[in-house]
Amino acid sequence: MSMLIGEILDNSVREHRDVTAVQWLKKREVYGESYGELWERIGRIRRGLQGKEMKGKHIALIGSSSPEWIESYLAVITGGSVAVPLDAGLPAEDLEELLNRSDSEALFISEKNRSMIPGIFSSCSKLKQIWMLQGKGEEPGDRVFPLAQLLEEGERAEDQKERVRAEDIATIIYTSGTTGKSKGVLLTQENLAQNVLSVTISVKPGTKVLSVLPIHHAFCLVMDWLKGFSLGATLCINDSFMHMVRNMGIFRPEMMLMVPMMIETLYKKLSMADASISKKAVAGAVFGPDLHTIFTGGAHLDPFYIGKFEEYGVQVLEVYGMSECAPVISTNSVEDHKTGSIGRPLSNVEVSFENGEILVRGSSVMKGYYKMPQETKEALRGGWLHTGDKGYLDEDGFLFINGRVKNLIILSNGENISPEEIENKIGLDPLVGEVIITGEDQGLSAHIYPEQAVVEAMSPDEQMIHKKLQDVLDEYNKKQPTYRQITGLVVRKNPFVRNATGKIVRAKVNIDEADDQSRF
Repeated sequence: MSMLIGEILDNSVREHRDVTAVQWLKKREVYGESYGELWERIGRIRRGLQGKEMKGKHIALIGSSSPEWIESYLAVITGGSVAVPLDAGLPAEDLEELLNRSDSEALFISEKNRSMIPGIFSSCSKLKQIWMLQGKGEEPGDRVFPLAQLLEEGERAEDQKERVRAEDIATIIYTSGTTGKSKGVLLTQENLAQNVLSVTISVKPGTKVLSVLPIHHAFCLVMDWLKGFSLGATLCINDSFMHMVRNMGIFRPEMMLMVPMMIETLYKKLSMADASISKKAVAGAVFGPDLHTIFTGGAHLDPFYIGKFEEYGVQVLEVYGMSECAPVISTNSVEDHKTGSIGRPLSNVEVSFENGEILVRGSSVMKGYYKMPQETKEALRGGWLHTGDKGYLDEDGFLFINGRVKNLIILSNGENISPEEIENKIGLDPLVGEVIITGEDQGLSAHIYPEQAVVEAMSPDEQMIHKKLQDVLDEYNKKQPTYRQITGLVVRKNPFVRNATGKIVRAKVNIDEADDQSRF
């Protein structure tokens, strides 16, 4: 019999009832609740929802990381409803569109997003009620209630969690849409549970994990929260990316999950320190004295950074996955890792290849995309999930990625170019903040947003910036065959558009370039 998420959490609570499960900041004061307290509140919210006949109904969540958000999410998926976490940073009209596309009938929303409520009710006819994660219900009328009401109602209600089955849909995760329209990934109870159980991470109960990624994303939900809770870890909520370094000093995490952009940003902060100060002291000042492991995924991280962080006493381990696989496919572990790889495939995952593309099947693979049969058929051809990533397994069984199928640049001479490989090399230069390689039949172009801290320190004019960036490209070109050389340069004045996890949206690379860049 397959295990359910609720059963995994229940087991963890029995073992770690008095361990602190969650910590958060309020006016710089640290607050927390134990596993016993967390599970009790989850149960009350779950029973409150069940009393409103929400079995099988789609319930959305809009808000940033908070104890109320994760309590409500877990109450939804352990009670037989379907959770639809949405990116609170999206424009209101995009959120309304996703609420409609997902057929959400209820919504949990943060106080910060209260202003969206009138528009949501006006545009989303299927939505019947809203619960405020913080604050009071009040306006606009009798369809907006405080979370406290559910908690109160659930205190007196009987739990019906036995109605949940392994094949039931637990959550719909909307993809970031880096190359097109976002898709609603259907993940079952079994998908989530098997992924949590198969990820090979072991920590002592109470190990502090600072959660810095957007909570609506599968990578954060599963790797930070569900896996962390299964191990009895203490999850610390980062209230803002801007405050990440400050919060590291407050919470003193031992382990973190990051995307490469965050690691690159941290390294730039480390490298700017006075060379006379010991690396141990610098590390303690930047991310606290206890950090020993960072897991990273979402994009390739150049091994350069892994080596540099080792100098500061921090091990960086790459993880690979996608929302369609709940989300982890492979991972390096503390005990078993290889630099440059994305780890070994999980025990519940089978990997194959088709024309270099990574194919996956197993108990973590999604049921499909919500109300997108054609896209589902395309993604799950022949019973395999087609990842869109190109890669290979080495002789030791470690998985490597060497590009995206859809990002391949096909030149007029028939050569196929993976832009990520070039971007990773050029991005190592301190002057390069962000870079995207594009190509037409005639050749390759580099679109570069300079690293602003370096630009400010140099104080050069635009022509000098262009010259120095051209020097970077010239140095790269010296070691490349003619067809891989970069012949065009676009120097941007503004950063690229990124999604919630920090990936550059390639479909929007040229947006506003007429106004936002200098062509020399």
